Amino acid sequence: MYPVNIKLMNKKTYHHGNLEEALLTVGMKEAKASGFRNLGVTHLAKMVGVTPMAVYRHFPSGENLKAAISQQAREELARRMLEALENEEDVKRKFMATGREYIRFGLEEPGLFAVAFIDCDASPQREDNPSARAILHDAILDLCNEGLVKPAELESVANFAWSIVHGFAMLASGNNPFRPEISPSVIENLLERSWLGVTQFSK
Repeated sequence: MYPVNIKLMNKKTYHHGNLEEALLTVGMKEAKASGFRNLGVTHLAKMVGVTPMAVYRHFPSGENLKAAISQQAREELARRMLEALENEEDVKRKFMATGREYIRFGLEEPGLFAVAFIDCDASPQREDNPSARAILHDAILDLCNEGLVKPAELESVANFAWSIVHGFAMLASGNNPFRPEISPSVIENLLERSWLGVTQFSK
């Protein structure tokens, strides 16, 4: 995990191999503060005290760097989802906790949330670990194991549940005039309706 609130290192303190980590760390800091607005190579290079050319020794392009920062943001979301699940055993409580934390992250960390799902012209060099998508998928798999969702409908139900929490988080974290009301009761009602939709869908 790359901490967000760090003191930036001076260029002279770099050792071989740690520039990549420093760029990801400062990238997460910038994402947290202002979303995807300041994730360009020139800006991040300046923040860590190196030339833009030094960045390209670790990332083939600015899009590769942006994709790596986006992955860091998704993995931070996934870690928080896992923490929310630590003390939950009942399948419904796990389902609700997964969606609740997904929405909470979108509301509390709008910058990171926006960057987590930014459109990049490059892909990360590895799979997300942990993966927020996999955690949501596993929550539906648990329902399959309990007989609440048909195995053949696993993917479609997972996409349905993901669309609900992601869509609400996107709408609620923005500033559009149709932004939905945000309160614990509204979120719980949304999750309860999602639960009913998921479990009734397979009957």
